[in-house]
Amino acid sequence: MLHKRSSQNLDFVLLLLVIAFVLFGLLMVYSASFIYAQEKTGDGFAFIRKQFIYAGIGFVFLALSYRLNYRKWEDWAYALLIFAICLLVGTFLPGLGQKVGGARRWLGWGGFRFQPGEFAKFSVIIFVARQLTRKSDRLNTLTAGLLSHLIVPAPILVLLLLQPDFGTTVIVTMVIFSLLFIAGISLRYWLGALSLAGIIGGFLIFGTAYRRARWLTFLNPWSDPSGKGFQVLQSLVGLQQGGIWGVGLGNGKEKLFYLPEAHNDFIFSVIGEELGFLGIVVILGAYLYFLHHGLKIAWNAYKIDQDRFGMFLAAGITLAIGYQAFVNIAVVMGLVPTKGLTLPLISYGGSSLVVDLLMLGILLSVARGRVR
Repeated sequence: MLHKRSSQNLDFVLLLLVIAFVLFGLLMVYSASFIYAQEKTGDGFAFIRKQFIYAGIGFVFLALSYRLNYRKWEDWAYALLIFAICLLVGTFLPGLGQKVGGARRWLGWGGFRFQPGEFAKFSVIIFVARQLTRKSDRLNTLTAGLLSHLIVPAPILVLLLLQPDFGTTVIVTMVIFSLLFIAGISLRYWLGALSLAGIIGGFLIFGTAYRRARWLTFLNPWSDPSGKGFQVLQSLVGLQQGGIWGVGLGNGKEKLFYLPEAHNDFIFSVIGEELGFLGIVVILGAYLYFLHHGLKIAWNAYKIDQDRFGMFLAAGITLAIGYQAFVNIAVVMGLVPTKGLTLPLISYGGSSLVVDLLMLGILLSVARGRVR
């Protein structure tokens, strides 16, 4: 019998939104990277060519994960978590892990490079969705309601911090606590764990020299305008120059070696400069609509069929992408310290694009429903 939510129809609204994000991202990566790629590699199409390949691979994974019964992921939760830990450990192994910009976040074989933190984020979502589903009758207890969802993923969080990848650690932690709140665990336990996480986060920020310096620079970027504050200040210059209507696609100046990571972490600044306030509003609106639509899918999974795993899975995927989008935008606008996070589906980067499209295929699968 067909699942109650399924009419065997694809959620075209979500699919079209995803395609629009990716196509827009390809356009902006080309605009932001051409001159930089020409200078660095002698080929202005170097980055956009790779991004097209990543997008193609990502859509293959989207199609496969859409066709797969999403309940299978529940059975694979522990295997995925162990595999993610192995990948993260691999970033510290000589000859396998690659160090870029002072961080060991990548695995490399020849010309191929992959960031395991993206897959780790996905594996934690699957695991927490599984745990909250299978222990739904014991969520008011400390062990089953809270500790089991935090202790098992803890090695992943520790490995991410050791790379260091504080940004991904923050996103994963935010998703875990959000799913615990949605599940309705004891508010006393939830607030206690959240307070402890805040204390640990504060210690990690102020107990580490470079994070402390980054925080102080965030509070006053003008204290080091040619050093640690340079990137944020140039980002704000780009946003200011865009005005209401922007300077026109391809006409931005900040990407011409003024703004570091213009095609990656700070691509939103290029969008603001070239497409103006109007472009910013459209992108923000698109991400807000994605959040609304994804959480509606999660709610329908539970409301119509009492499918708790589908609900937690859909909510986790939606929140992971949504949180990362708005943290990235906040960084670009100087509202939070820099985190090294990409703008989902838009920024240059193969690992994030492929894994995000894989997760979105699962979200489409939950929206369609499953066959019993």
